[in-house]
Amino acid sequence: MRKRSARPADVSGRRHLRTVAPSVILIVLFVRSTLGGIPVAAPGAPRCRELPRPTTIQHETGVACPPRSFAVVFGYRPILVSTPAGWRYTRPSSAGGGCSGPMSDRGPFWSFGDACRAHDFGYDLVRLGIGDRGAADLLLYRDMRRTCATSDPVTDWACRTLADSAHAVLWVGEASPGFEPGG
Repeated sequence: MRKRSARPADVSGRRHLRTVAPSVILIVLFVRSTLGGIPVAAPGAPRCRELPRPTTIQHETGVACPPRSFAVVFGYRPILVSTPAGWRYTRPSSAGGGCSGPMSDRGPFWSFGDACRAHDFGYDLVRLGIGDRGAADLLLYRDMRRTCATSDPVTDWACRTLADSAHAVLWVGEASPGFEPGG
């Protein structure tokens, strides 16, 4: 039986891999994130995971990564941002993300921009066939209410009333036959 011994080429090859591997890993992560794979997380952000059957809430809260085909289909990459309600993937303003209808992102007693942009991302998941509209609407309502809780106690009531009204409009819209999510 022959005795195996490490060849000098193997040793130098391992040393070479130790110095090259971090660079290669960074390049792979950059290319993968650029092409719509796992996004690069902001400092302090949770690291998303590729789950077999993620829920809308898992997608919106950053637990699950956006689907690989998402950027190709919708033309934007969701952005993970820290909000008063926690971490949320959002549709960027540059891709049309934000509050719609008679309500703007900000007003004298509310700031719902992040909540609306996360809701827009949730509706894009619905359009992709993997999201649940009711879950996206409920998370929007909860996020709006959490945002109101950070406001001045005098304006908190008005903020909550606006959030309740928005929730009622979405609920009526869901009950209407043929209603298409507007984002």
